[in-house]
Amino acid sequence: MSARLRGLAALLCLAAACAVPLDPPPAGPPDGGGPPRRGGVLRLGAADDPHTLDPARGYDTASWSFELMLFDTLVAYDAGTNLVPALATSWEQSPDGRHYTFRLRPDARFSTGRLLVAADVKFSLERLLKPTIHSQGAEFFSGLEGAADFTAGRAREVRGIVAAAPDRVELTLREPDPLFLHKLAMPFASVVDPETVVRVGDDAFAQHPVGTGPFRLAEWVYGQRLRLERNPYYFRAGLPYLDGVEVTVGVSDQLAWFKYQRGELDLAGIPSAEFARVVADPRYRPLLLRRTTLTTQYLGMNCALPPFEAVEVRRALNRAIDKQRLLALIDGRGVVAEAILPPDMPGYDPTLAPYAFDSGRARAELAAAGHADGFATTLWATRDDTTLRIAQSIQQDLRAVGIALAIKPVDFPALLEAVRRPGMVPLFLMGWEADFPDPSNFLAVLFHSRNRETNNNTFFADPAVDRLLDEAEPLPAGPERWQRYHEAEVRILAQAPWVPLFHPASFAVRHPRVRNYRLHPLRPARLEAVWVAW
Repeated sequence: MSARLRGLAALLCLAAACAVPLDPPPAGPPDGGGPPRRGGVLRLGAADDPHTLDPARGYDTASWSFELMLFDTLVAYDAGTNLVPALATSWEQSPDGRHYTFRLRPDARFSTGRLLVAADVKFSLERLLKPTIHSQGAEFFSGLEGAADFTAGRAREVRGIVAAAPDRVELTLREPDPLFLHKLAMPFASVVDPETVVRVGDDAFAQHPVGTGPFRLAEWVYGQRLRLERNPYYFRAGLPYLDGVEVTVGVSDQLAWFKYQRGELDLAGIPSAEFARVVADPRYRPLLLRRTTLTTQYLGMNCALPPFEAVEVRRALNRAIDKQRLLALIDGRGVVAEAILPPDMPGYDPTLAPYAFDSGRARAELAAAGHADGFATTLWATRDDTTLRIAQSIQQDLRAVGIALAIKPVDFPALLEAVRRPGMVPLFLMGWEADFPDPSNFLAVLFHSRNRETNNNTFFADPAVDRLLDEAEPLPAGPERWQRYHEAEVRILAQAPWVPLFHPASFAVRHPRVRNYRLHPLRPARLEAVWVAW
């Protein structure tokens, strides 16, 4: 799976710490006011412990949040979706697009004090590919030359990963991959300390993580708290500003509300009951954080099941659903989706809006498809309250055009399994969150015919779309690549396998003492530049 599926409830909580108090804390200077101050501890709350602190094994937002504090990758993202140097100061790519040379920082050290060398990068990437690690990230690096032989046990090392000199790593692919640098920016590709891995073992490394990141693990009392402290060897001069980060585990939404109100938590989410009041309160405005994410929430239609094999029926549903009302149901935490790609995605076209809300035209299209009297069908959705409210709103809209919609609530794992079975699920609510900022992460993964029964859960197939996606795949980032994907998106929208609903936005509230905390469209927030004013 090359991006992350999400249920609606999870999508709306990407940046939420918990809840927000009825009254804001005392007003303070605006975010970023004054010179940064070293010292202090950032206090956070979490309902559960992270799944893991081993970057080879983490593939969830909570784990990634901690891994970004403990580890670094060769390349990373800036405040948006542009790649910038991290452990690599620079890189070169061969003309054929298969060979990369990375120059490493001379001052990067693990939190033990040992200097980083190229052999550490090789060890980390090969460890990620070891079958015994069972990493979900291994698929992203299977294109390295010799990876197949290594994972099959036919070779003791990956010949496409070469520590050419202490400060130089060379990576060779079997064939060009325009997304390879983005894959290297994923937490899976974090550089770990081989000495620690060998000393404690692969399985225990999650409890004893050692990387080059701005913080190091000081304490983890499972089910109670995690405490991170400043890495004194961090290579970015003067960073991090914080002495540490403390996370209290087992904090429910209600408890977090009171902790924030008492000044015991520094970041919080906004509960639905308070959202409208909080965002309208001028006392909160300088404390609010908002960021759209590379995510699309959608209604999927099974193009292989009647009546949704008829494009007129699919187009009718696109016109029948009032998306503005759906947005109101989630307190406006997002923007209406008119197309497939989300904002901040390269190739996103804000002018694409092929289907306006029009119940009358929807009824006419249903009649033209032979369904003047409507039909009955079933919508599968996760059983959380927010998703069911969305489903009930869609049910009401479709009833207005003659469609009798039954709602089938299921757990998310059951939904994920069911949508991949041909002929089982006619309609479903799902979300898709990108792993890296490229249109292929949506369009190829979700709509290419080769991906039916994996991630193409609408069982959509169009040879012309396949051709456009295949033509775009080897092209480097730039206008020609974006144009091919744009043409594919336009054609997919014309055939309407989805009703794009909305692109969720992350919201949070900071304590006035917290400065320079920024939400990111693609990754959890990084904390090395965060500081506290008192």
